[in-house]
Amino acid sequence: MSLLSSTAFATSIVAVRNNDEIVIGADSKTTLISAFSVEDPKGISKCKIVQTGNIFFASAGSVGIGPAGVPGNIEPALDMREIVAKGLEGEGRIADKVDGLEKILVASLSQIAEKARQENAVFFMERFAKYPIHSVIVVGLDNEELVLLVRTFTLIISPSGSLSFDIGRFACPGDCPESFIIIFAGQTGAIRQYLQKNMYFRSHTDFTTAVRDLVELEISKEPSFVGAPVDILRLTKQGAEWIQRKSLCPDIRDNSILQQRESNN
Repeated sequence: MSLLSSTAFATSIVAVRNNDEIVIGADSKTTLISAFSVEDPKGISKCKIVQTGNIFFASAGSVGIGPAGVPGNIEPALDMREIVAKGLEGEGRIADKVDGLEKILVASLSQIAEKARQENAVFFMERFAKYPIHSVIVVGLDNEELVLLVRTFTLIISPSGSLSFDIGRFACPGDCPESFIIIFAGQTGAIRQYLQKNMYFRSHTDFTTAVRDLVELEISKEPSFVGAPVDILRLTKQGAEWIQRKSLCPDIRDNSILQQRESNN
């Protein structure tokens, strides 16, 4: 069993993949934070698994709760979910789209980080300099192959004060040493601790149960930042389907992977 983890502030995402299916799950809580106020313990509920064309993604980090104007937005004009969705639009291979998305995210994240630094240096160092600022997990079907790609952006502050990013990259197939792999991003302390003690848990459960249980572990440990319900999406070479979702999560659109493939036959 192979594992890949990254630590970011709030949100818990787990994806499990083999050659036949990918199951991805995410919690629902977005904690509201600003440079001038403490965390809102209530937060707001969001659907964190997003469809764009025939691709699905989920992201975690310290920024980008969206343009709703609710108290706590670092930059209401920048909706990271919308930025990622637009960056993955268009024709071409998923890996090429994700490579292009990197440049878009670097520009947007640089703008958000610099704004946070100017407004409150202490907040900036606590929330942006200590943890990866953003992680995105992308899944889809490409050339009859189920692909899973991860990008993690960690802020680098040079001695002169300029900002840049170290970008962690992972792709499966490609970087995964075996067909089965678990990817987790965001708030992952409880997940990592459990997997270190239970490396062979996969043999005792199905993908959906594994994803649900791991996210719920994090919800139990960090309820201030991670919250129920857990939304779960399953992707196979025949198409995509919700296993469980709250009402905020939209139906899989007409351009789902299954219908895209059928239209090409």
